[in-house]
This record gives sequence, structure tokens and C-alpha cells, in this order.
Amino acid sequence: MSRWLLTALLLLWPALTALAEPTSSRITGLRFGGGQSQTRIVIDSDKPLTFKTFSSQDGGERIVVDLPKVRWSLGGLTAESGRGDGEGLVQAYRYAHNSSTSSRLTFELKAPARLARSFALPPAGDDPHYRIVLDLRPIEPSALSAPVAAKSSPERASPVRAAPPAATPRPAIDPARRPLIVIDPGHGGRDPGAVSSSGLREKDVTLEIARLIKDELMASGRYRVALTRTRDEFIELETRVERARNLGADLFISLHADAGSNSSVRGASVYTLSAEGEKRAEEVRHRNDWILDVETDSSRPREVNDILADLVQRETKNQSSRFAQMLIPALSEAGWPALANTHRKRGFFVLLNPDVPAVLLEMGFMTHPADEAMLVSDARRARLAGGVLAAIDVFFSREAPLLAER
Repeated sequence: MSRWLLTALLLLWPALTALAEPTSSRITGLRFGGGQSQTRIVIDSDKPLTFKTFSSQDGGERIVVDLPKVRWSLGGLTAESGRGDGEGLVQAYRYAHNSSTSSRLTFELKAPARLARSFALPPAGDDPHYRIVLDLRPIEPSALSAPVAAKSSPERASPVRAAPPAATPRPAIDPARRPLIVIDPGHGGRDPGAVSSSGLREKDVTLEIARLIKDELMASGRYRVALTRTRDEFIELETRVERARNLGADLFISLHADAGSNSSVRGASVYTLSAEGEKRAEEVRHRNDWILDVETDSSRPREVNDILADLVQRETKNQSSRFAQMLIPALSEAGWPALANTHRKRGFFVLLNPDVPAVLLEMGFMTHPADEAMLVSDARRARLAGGVLAAIDVFFSREAPLLAER
């Protein structure tokens, strides 16, 4: 080989090897959602990725994700390695190249937790990123008494489709399982809500009545109940919905008391999601990575999953309306006054949950003396709680087959 040809090849060698090597995928984002009851980790990439997960509870609790060698571009910075703070169950995370052909992402946990499920998703909507999703749940102290071996769970995402989930999003349940009702006392903390002329605050009324409804439901023995807040604290609307989702709610009821410029207006009203609210719900769902169970099955074409997700949201909206139609006559039977046009539709944030039936109950007007008196009366509150229980009983007697499938 002539010297000039050898020299040319040496000069061209970096370019030739670059062409021969496939372009690495890039990790472009890492975010957390949820809280201590469940933490979701979403890893964004510009291409589909194969990945393996490992969990360990050997004194240094952590979740490890092994990837093919990638380029790290987190927080707008490209680096060979780095670390950052976590949220929820995650104390911190770190990332680096594990070898010449692999990369590793490690999550240090605040307390022992298990990887409830992990799966990959293709781009959705206007978001061009591929996603790896990890859902963590805390391990109960009793479960820590038995030895726990390190687990390895490979997950693969083909270039065309994402990986199937490691586990079903909702565990198989007995048809007779007690439904979980989440009661949301409106406002709280620095946000008092409506205030009556006598100084009665909406945030206090909703919390007290929420506790009463909880007691009524628990006493029946037919339901499990959770409150989005149990004391006078400010909670973002998005957090209220997220808490219901993390708990696996079967029904969400947000309690409020109205106010109006016309002091003669009184009575309860029940709100469900409007058509305009559906559009907002879709935007919020994608922004928060609220992934529906049907979307995690990557054995189906994406178009099919999109259709099924749309059907889930439509059915959730229908279930919400059905419950509203049961709640209104139940309140009437309890002697609770209502506005003439009782069932109303709006795009309130607490109604945006895509797969949990939800209603917002305005229990009356703080600006009407009779409604105010009714809202503070122990006897009338008890009748209200009884009416809510009656509506829930009817709803779940009819929705039992759907509940059993969740």
C-alpha cells in the first residue's frame, strides 16, 4: 500500500468509524411524580431503549436501571456522569457509563421500596420522546422480616414498539372487594374558600362533613375511605387528583360550599366533567404522565391502545354522570335542598382524573342563611352523609362488574 494512501486512510479513520458505529440514544429527561405512597419515575429518550432493572434491599436500598451506552443530557447539560435529588420515595439518583457498551442509572431510596411495575412507551401526542416508566411502592415493615434476594428483571423495547409491562397496573381482585372512596374536602390552609357573613369558612365545613361521611361509609363495612386532607392545610388541586390515583380510588367526591352575589339563591348542585373539560383532561394527563392501564400493553399497536384509552376516559365520564344521577335523588330523599338545575358540567381540575369517576358536590350556599344553618347542623349533616352513602350503595351495586375488572 502506498504511503500516501495509508496516510489518507489514517486521516479518514475517525470519520469512517463514526459512520460504522450506530448513533447512541440520548437520555433527555428524568422526572418524578406521586409521593410516599407511590413514586413514578419517567425517563425520556430520543430513541427506544432496551433496559434491565435490579432492586436491592441489602442495607443500601436502591433501584438500578441498566441501559445500552447512552448520551446523558439531563437538565440541559451533556455529561459523562452526574447526580441529582429525588422526590417521593427516591432520595437521590446518579448516572454514569457502566462499561464501554453500557450505562447505568441508580436511584437511592429513602426507605425500602419495591419496583411495582416497569414498562416502556412510545411517543404520545405532541411529545416526541420515548419513555421508560418505573413505579415504586413502599415495602411494609412486616415484609422486611423475611430475607429479600436481589432481583433482576429484564425489560426490552423493540425499535418499533415499547416493552410489555412487568406486572399489571392493578392487581387481580376479588369481585367482592371493598371499593375505595376518596373524599376531597375543598380548600384549606391559606385558602379558606367561601366565607359567610358570620365568618363561617368553607374549608372548615368541608373538612368536618368529609370526616362525617368517612365515618358513615366506614361504619357500613362496605367501603374503604381516604381523605385528600385530614387537617387544615393547603393542597394543590393537582396533588389532590394525584393522591386519588396513587391510592387506586374507585370513586372521587370533592366537597365544596358555594357563594353567590344573590343572597336568595340556595341549594346543592353536583358537577361532572364538561366537553371543554375533556380537552383539558387530555392535556393534564400527558403533562403528568398519567398512564392508563390499557396503554401499558405494547403487544397491541399504538393506534389500538389510543382507541382503548379514549374508551376508558369516555366510560369514566359516563360513570361520573351515572353517579351524579344517583346522588341527586339520594340528597332529595335526605331532605337536602338543591338547585333546580342540579346536575351541572364544568372543567374543574378535581374532575380531570381520566380513569376514576369523579363528582364535585356543592353542598349549598354560604351566602344563604338557611343553607349556612344547615351546613353547621349536626342533624342535617348526618342526613347529608346518609344520602351520600345511599347513592354510593346504589352506584356500586350497579357498577360491581366493572369494579371487579379493575
